[in-house]
Amino acid sequence: FSAKNCVRICIQNLLNIGADVSGPVLAEVAVAVFSFIRDTYHLSPDLFTEFDTNNGYQSQTSLESKKTVKNLPAFHLLQASMLRSNDICLCSQLLQTIHTIWKRDPANFFLLEWTVQSMTQLAACVWSKPPPVQELFFSIMTVHSSMLAEVLSDGGLLELLLGEIRRRAKILRKAGPFSKTSSCWDCNLCYFYYYFCLSYSVSIRDLGMVPYIKIFLDEDQYRGPTLSILEQLAEINADEFMSTAIGALCSSTQQELRLKQDLLQSLQRVLENPNSWDAFRKAGGFTGLLSLVTDMEGALSDPPKGDVWRMLGHQQILELLLLTLHILALTVHLHTVNAHHFETGGFYDKLAEALLQLGCFHTDCPETENWDEQRYSFPKTAAEKQTPGRSFFEFVELADASVTNLSITPQPHLPVTLKACIRLLFYLEQFATGTFFPQEFKFGQESCDGWDEETESQQGLTIIVHPGAVRIITTLLPKVFCAEDSQLSMDVQFSVAHHIQCLVKSERNRQIMCEGGLVSTLLTHCRSMLLTPNHPLHVPVTRILEKLSSQAITASDFRTFLRLGNPLMCLSNLFFYFLKLDQHTEVSGSSVKKLKRTFSLLEPSFGSSIPVHQIITLVSMTAPRTFRPHRLSSSPAFVEFDMKESGYGCLFLPSLATVKGVTANTIPTGGIGGDCRGFPPAAGLSFSCWFQINRFSSACDSHPVRLLSIVRHMSRTEQQYICLSVSFSANDGCLVISTEEEAFTYLDMMEPEVSTPTSLSTSLRFRCSSMLVPGQWHHLTVVMAKDMKKSCVTTAYFNGKAVGTGKMKYIQQFPGHYVSMDPTAVIDVYGVMGTPAPWKEHAALVWRVGPSYLFEEALSSEAVTVVYTQGTAYLGNFLALHNTGLDPDARPVSLRMVSEERISFGINPAVSTLTTVAQIREDYNEVDCRLIAKEMGITSRDQSTPVFLAYNISHHLSGTARTIGAALIGHFGVRKFIPSFPSNGFLYAGGPAVALSLVAMASDDSSLYAAVKVLLSVLETNSAMQQEMLRINGYKLLAFLLKMKGSLVSCRTLQLILCLSSSVELSCGSGCIQNVPAFQALLCDLEVNICKDLKCYDNKNAAVMHSVGLLPKLLFELTDPAITVQKVKIICCVVTFLLKAQLSPLDISSQQKTVFESLGSDWFLLFLQGHLHPSTLKLALVLLTRFLSRPDRRSSFREGVFLGTLADDLLSGTCPGFVLLQELLIKNVHLPQVYGALAALLLGKTVTYTADEKGYLDDIIQSEIDTQADTPAQPLCADAAVLLLELVKPTCSAQLRGVTDESWRTQFPANVMQFLCLLHNLRPRDPLWVSSTFLYALVSAAFPLEASEVSVLKNQTQEGQMAVFMENVVVFSKTLLQNLYDGTFAGDSQTLLHFLADQILAVRQSL
Repeated sequence: FSAKNCVRICIQNLLNIGADVSGPVLAEVAVAVFSFIRDTYHLSPDLFTEFDTNNGYQSQTSLESKKTVKNLPAFHLLQASMLRSNDICLCSQLLQTIHTIWKRDPANFFLLEWTVQSMTQLAACVWSKPPPVQELFFSIMTVHSSMLAEVLSDGGLLELLLGEIRRRAKILRKAGPFSKTSSCWDCNLCYFYYYFCLSYSVSIRDLGMVPYIKIFLDEDQYRGPTLSILEQLAEINADEFMSTAIGALCSSTQQELRLKQDLLQSLQRVLENPNSWDAFRKAGGFTGLLSLVTDMEGALSDPPKGDVWRMLGHQQILELLLLTLHILALTVHLHTVNAHHFETGGFYDKLAEALLQLGCFHTDCPETENWDEQRYSFPKTAAEKQTPGRSFFEFVELADASVTNLSITPQPHLPVTLKACIRLLFYLEQFATGTFFPQEFKFGQESCDGWDEETESQQGLTIIVHPGAVRIITTLLPKVFCAEDSQLSMDVQFSVAHHIQCLVKSERNRQIMCEGGLVSTLLTHCRSMLLTPNHPLHVPVTRILEKLSSQAITASDFRTFLRLGNPLMCLSNLFFYFLKLDQHTEVSGSSVKKLKRTFSLLEPSFGSSIPVHQIITLVSMTAPRTFRPHRLSSSPAFVEFDMKESGYGCLFLPSLATVKGVTANTIPTGGIGGDCRGFPPAAGLSFSCWFQINRFSSACDSHPVRLLSIVRHMSRTEQQYICLSVSFSANDGCLVISTEEEAFTYLDMMEPEVSTPTSLSTSLRFRCSSMLVPGQWHHLTVVMAKDMKKSCVTTAYFNGKAVGTGKMKYIQQFPGHYVSMDPTAVIDVYGVMGTPAPWKEHAALVWRVGPSYLFEEALSSEAVTVVYTQGTAYLGNFLALHNTGLDPDARPVSLRMVSEERISFGINPAVSTLTTVAQIREDYNEVDCRLIAKEMGITSRDQSTPVFLAYNISHHLSGTARTIGAALIGHFGVRKFIPSFPSNGFLYAGGPAVALSLVAMASDDSSLYAAVKVLLSVLETNSAMQQEMLRINGYKLLAFLLKMKGSLVSCRTLQLILCLSSSVELSCGSGCIQNVPAFQALLCDLEVNICKDLKCYDNKNAAVMHSVGLLPKLLFELTDPAITVQKVKIICCVVTFLLKAQLSPLDISSQQKTVFESLGSDWFLLFLQGHLHPSTLKLALVLLTRFLSRPDRRSSFREGVFLGTLADDLLSGTCPGFVLLQELLIKNVHLPQVYGALAALLLGKTVTYTADEKGYLDDIIQSEIDTQADTPAQPLCADAAVLLLELVKPTCSAQLRGVTDESWRTQFPANVMQFLCLLHNLRPRDPLWVSSTFLYALVSAAFPLEASEVSVLKNQTQEGQMAVFMENVVVFSKTLLQNLYDGTFAGDSQTLLHFLADQILAVRQSL
């Protein structure tokens, strides 16, 4: 380069070879040459001078692009024309041309600025140009804002501009707003100020210019650029913007409506950035926006109050109000912390109060007055099916129609204030449901019927997101009133109430609204609707209250409900207060007698009794609404996981255990307690939990129900490992228990650890899908009993019953592939119940988890049963279990199921708190704080994000350290609910005495039934109420009240009383007696006809009845002369049941002798007297056959019977029993059962027919003959045979009173003789047939004989007996032949002779 013109030659060569060499190579050569010229400048400027004189700059631009500026004189001409001209069109065209040159190649701007200083000269003259030209100039600058900033900075103009901004701000602050005739420079400064600050937003903040920029907000022409600058600054520091915007809003006046609207719109734009949500809250944004609403008091009146509002009109005011509400709803909906702050800060109530003062709501509405049924016409339909004429969304459409299309007048015409109310209520409804966008409505009647849990997702029922907004709607509901059209106002009110009722149709929404405090709002703002049965809104508002209270109601709210209308003694304190004042004002010296405060359950002293409709509401509130696996079980506190929302959600249990190396004592650990808890447990473990699956995964997803996952991690390593998991498979519903070591990572990256193959499996599967009932609480216990050689026996129990057992590999000692640990290392173990974030997977699965426990020992099957029988409401550690029976005399037995140190954790969402990670660090330790913060994705110093922490209810027990509890991880689709049933409210309002007072105040059947139903529901669902009922002898008091109201006790009330003492449901049949005190106090003292329902042949029931002495009481009832036949039948039926159930046949046989000896044989004969009813005689014959079934008793009966009370009719003293029996039975010879009983006695059998049984003698006797073939032969009873024949004699001559049918006179003798003949054929050798007594009776029955003609056998020889017998045969034959000859008997003579010959042969053989 030392040669002359070397730079010129180099430049020419570069220009000439441009077409042959590639651009990158040419650029590289040019950069090397030009860099050399630059670097040698300080040694010798000759090369640079030659470069400048030979157009070196032009060659540089041509090397980069063919669009660079080459003709500088031409550009000089454009620039000179721009500097001299003031014509708008020419200047605008020149600026557009210059802008085009700049845009064509980015290098042009720098080339022109380097050579002709184009930007500097244009900026210097633009102030003198017309405003349109100035605006165009600054709009062009936006494209090159970064270049502009560098030029201004390099040129030293930055300080000048900042100084000018400060000066203008000070002028504005001192002089007030600029006038409308502002100078051109003001306009120029506005635009330049805006575009400059956009480029230098960071520098402006650092240089302290923000306070000056805020001043320009008050000027309309600067406000737009100023807000834009502040919005840019908000990306760097949102706190600065929020404090500025909120401060400007709070300091604005009513006249500055444009300022408020601009600020609100700017806020809305900034809130799109998540970084601004916290800043809004910290800057007092909620308070600031509420102040705007408060300042609009009376703005929506008709006409508006105040000149400012009157000039604007309702539409503009409403738009400003809706914009304010939208920002409030947006900040609450997008950020959990803001939602929590808005709720706990009381902002919902403040917003409701502010809205009430707008003027469109009628604050003087007669809500507290009684509803006048004649005042308004309202459609009357069935109470449960009452629906509005127009739905709420139809009224919304009517309100919007008049706004969107002013030419259309909707029908009916909505008054202005009513229209504003509807639009506000609609936006609040969108706020509540999280829908801040226009939606298409299905107009028509809204239906609340036919809903179930499964169809919620299918029908797309709305889920309430912000319950506080519904609370505001309920507060405003009674105030939606317009005197211009009161009927239409009531229609709107009813549609809103019906819409709220539809919103709380699902169980989930009810629970959300319970936690949102809607019950308290209803009791406070809808009192008259609840108290007035004929109020049109009474039914929907009452139904809402019932649905919510069935899920949860606080003790104070329950007490408020009972005090609605100030019944009973609610005003007693006020009464005595005024009485005390009166006493103090009396003349001194006068004696005043103090009144004694008294209270009676039967007669209210002050207020009226609780109305029946309120008691019916109590019934609906307290009645169980779901299936309960136990009598005293109900839904527990739970955490719900909806995998459809975010795909994950879990309970995180930090520091479940910690294993330290031998030299790692200085490392901090988590948990609460003493030394670190080891893992895995040496003896085994047991996991127990209550869970409910509301909706299973669909066919297109496979999200399992993860009940427990235990994860551990060794320090100085990155990977975490799952060592134990308990879950239900999504594919087949099997219970899967796994001890396989798996890397805890994202689902698509999870792979099982490669381990040495063993004969033991690392997982077990148990089929139990058929037992998983949706919507029902289930109990699962997994017991892992440690065995030898690193194995364990695992047993799964479902609802207390074992579903499977298997042997599997136990949890290994160290995580993953590690076989040992460094002495300085630490293994931390934590648990997860649910799906953690790394396993995020959207699915249809919805499930809940309730009380859960982990024991470090293997529970026995008996212990598992104990855990299950405690039910869902149990709250404790199973260390002091007592008998839960209802017997007050039972001795309590304390049972310790496990030792204290073996309980790892007990998690019950009912014992929980809402805290922060900062508070966790302060209350517990830094380790757990960091672990929870990491899972939640927040910093460990966070003091605002709410953290739901379920305490470890075992943390206070002795032993090693335990986890602090379970933190709820997740936002959308994750919620907790702690039920508080109305039965608990009774405990805080007086206990069972309150329910008994309802019974005492009942004045009719309906109120009595409802009161008893309330008592039954409360006792069924609350064990504490049952114990309190026993303590105060409540069942005896109830029996006393029912006796006093005996005329009101109906069958349905008696059914409820029956349920009080049994485990039976109302819709089922009989059940077993469980509540012995209730049975003894109620059923034993009431009408005995309710005892028949307990006659279910249950020995347990019979034992209870015997133990309470029911049998003597029932027998004593029979002595009542006024007893009815129906009652006697029931008593006999119950007594029979008791005896059969309590005594076995063997017991009866062993006690018969004692019974018969105690009663005496004459006792049976008392029931055979002629004046008694035939049914009594039939049952007496049954007893008699049983009494005479034994030979020794027959002998005693034959010898003599003490007549006793029978002496009035017969001889006194003693008499042969069969003789006396004959005299008694002769009066009932027309009854076939008499002959049947004697025939059975003849055969040595007993009869079993009942008192009302009817039959024919032929059938009765034939049945006795038919049974002889299968019965062992035994001697026939001669006494019964003789008595049977003796009854045949009077059939022809007996005159019986009241017997009209005479057919028996000819039928019965023939039937008896036929029976004897058949019996003789079956048993011809029985001694009966040769008995002289029988033969005498037979002959005398066939034809009467004189006694002198018959010889009697005495103590004679065998030959003498034969002679006497032959004489009698001769007499009998003679008489028989004579009767045959006379025609008295008809028969074959040969047959008769054969009969006589057979008898003679039989006698001869026996002698």
